[in-house]
Amino acid sequence: MFCVMQQTARKKPSPYGAYKELRAYQNQWRLDESKPFTWAWEYTGGRFERPHMEAYKITIHQSYREGGVVKKRQYSICTMSYYDVVEWSLYDCADRRIQATAGKLGIEPAELYDLIESKLTPLRERLEAEFHQSPEYIAKQEHERVMADYMEAQNKFCSRYDVDKDEFARCYDIFLTLRNKEYLEQLEAQHKARKRRYRESWGSTYGHYSGGSYSIPPVSTYSEDEAAILKQFYRALAKQFHPDVNHDRDTTRELQLLNRLKEQWGV
Repeated sequence: MFCVMQQTARKKPSPYGAYKELRAYQNQWRLDESKPFTWAWEYTGGRFERPHMEAYKITIHQSYREGGVVKKRQYSICTMSYYDVVEWSLYDCADRRIQATAGKLGIEPAELYDLIESKLTPLRERLEAEFHQSPEYIAKQEHERVMADYMEAQNKFCSRYDVDKDEFARCYDIFLTLRNKEYLEQLEAQHKARKRRYRESWGSTYGHYSGGSYSIPPVSTYSEDEAAILKQFYRALAKQFHPDVNHDRDTTRELQLLNRLKEQWGV
């Protein structure tokens, strides 16, 4: 049993080249009219032409003996274009056919994959080395880098200010160009005000305790041993979620829940 890879040619060029450009634009609609418009992005500039017409027909050949005569069977797996080879895997292009052929041959699909890949891998490496120098590939990689940087910056922004993704899009475009400095300053001011209120709230509920122990409030329904354990829980969690040790994270909800627990515990 062996694999044959025969070069053929496509009849028509692939129309699915990567887009040439990435453009930022401002949305002209919004759900909340009290807030600025968001910035979105789109592909533009048309698609790259794909001049390579090469394709590769993959077949499996099996020899067998019947009545003392050697005969051959041929199984067609798939035909991969130049761009299929450099952009897609064998699994993407031919898994169903490989599974069916392996069943007919009485072997595991993994064995058939290995046989085909032994022929396909050298071809793929040669074509990729060529394709990766093309303007299309370079432009696509740059677009992916821009979007990855945007997503990373967006996640950090939302985590820092405890806002949704639209708030980031009201300030920055896909290229991380600041488009609305005034609104960003407003978000920063609101965030600082919230942190200040949290510190004040924390100080009023926790800061007045001093020394190394707590007294058990008369309303406590817990025994002295249980109250002592609960006090340890409260102290550890209050330190963990204190604003001074969470500079890039808003811990308001955690502190509010902790304060409610403290009242319920009566400690």
